[in-house]
Amino acid sequence: MRRIPMLAAAFALVAAGCGGGGGGSTATTFDPANVTGTVVLSGWQASPEEGAALKQTLDGFAAKYPKIKVDYQPVQGDYPTVMVAKFSAHQPPDLFYVDSSVAPDWIKQGLLESLDSYSSSQHFDTGQFFPGYLNAFKGTDGQVYGFPKDGNTLGMAYNKDMLAKAGVQPPTNWSEIVSVGQKLKASGIPTPYCLPPDLARVGAFIYQNGGGIIDAKNKKDLIDSSATKDALTFYMSLYQQGLAKTPSDLGVDWPGKALGEQKSAIVFEGGWLDSYMKGTYPKINYGWMEMPKGKEKATLGFTVSFSIGKESAHKQAAWVLESFLTGADGMKLYTSGGVANPSRKDVAPSPGKEVLVESASFAHPWSFIPGFSKVADAFNNAITGAEQGNGSVDTVISKTKSAIDQQLNSP
Repeated sequence: MRRIPMLAAAFALVAAGCGGGGGGSTATTFDPANVTGTVVLSGWQASPEEGAALKQTLDGFAAKYPKIKVDYQPVQGDYPTVMVAKFSAHQPPDLFYVDSSVAPDWIKQGLLESLDSYSSSQHFDTGQFFPGYLNAFKGTDGQVYGFPKDGNTLGMAYNKDMLAKAGVQPPTNWSEIVSVGQKLKASGIPTPYCLPPDLARVGAFIYQNGGGIIDAKNKKDLIDSSATKDALTFYMSLYQQGLAKTPSDLGVDWPGKALGEQKSAIVFEGGWLDSYMKGTYPKINYGWMEMPKGKEKATLGFTVSFSIGKESAHKQAAWVLESFLTGADGMKLYTSGGVANPSRKDVAPSPGKEVLVESASFAHPWSFIPGFSKVADAFNNAITGAEQGNGSVDTVISKTKSAIDQQLNSP
């Protein structure tokens, strides 16, 4: 998977409401060992390796809870659109994936079951989740509507051979981003960095500078703060100095391909890069480091939850599966091969994934307010135009602020 925030489609409100909460018992005091039945589990499959990891984990669940059968029904095509149709028909799966980017919409619409009473009565320890992942699934009421099944942070992936040839070390802060880029360029590398004009990348720099995007709790716009503007100015300056180009300007569809084809030496991506590089560019010698530090350490955390629908038919069995998959035992099975990174602090990362997992301790969740896809679109369109010479940093901020305020003031 190239990036988790790919669920930019269906944020529209479900026309038919959830109703009063039919669809199975919501009692939370029960013995998981005595629960029986079949659980319908749905999600998307990002890669064959991820599918194999999930199967291994479900086999582990079957061994521990033989009375519960899992009917895995992966969704083909546009996942949010398919799920919206299931919600509208009042027939959601029992347990299903929810991307952090769509979680605020589905929580607001009343489509997801609160898990607080389950975790409390069943003594499920939620304190081991990295806060940046868990908080992505909290509603404005403070309740949790999903537990993160795994997580990815942005890190810095760099071509070891290209940097060694230029005689430079990977940058560790913003000033070194510039100085290392200049040395790489002087060594004959035309484009040191591949930077997408995308809030899902620029956002990390905004947080590193002490800026913000939206204060979702207080419904406040932060995009026009001076710290945010300065971060955006720095990001844009890398294009202007010739130290960076967008993927499209390099003739590729994403930074991973630019790294693989050696069109750039450094990219800022997540763990999904590894399976892509292993399968497509296995000879490229690259490594991981934390995102270069600004005024403070910060990165973005992308995650997906397992959630139960408000109208799911078999909630007790769904909870038993939920607690196994997002608990320590299930997560160890799922992440043991390195396809995914754990979202829990008590599950050790696979070798080579340490930087990305440890960065979760200072990651900001990629989750904001209902309707945020329109905000992201406004930002991305504006910064793309500015990079092409049609606008400025002020234009990007103005257009994004307008989109944020529109969503904050929507019913």
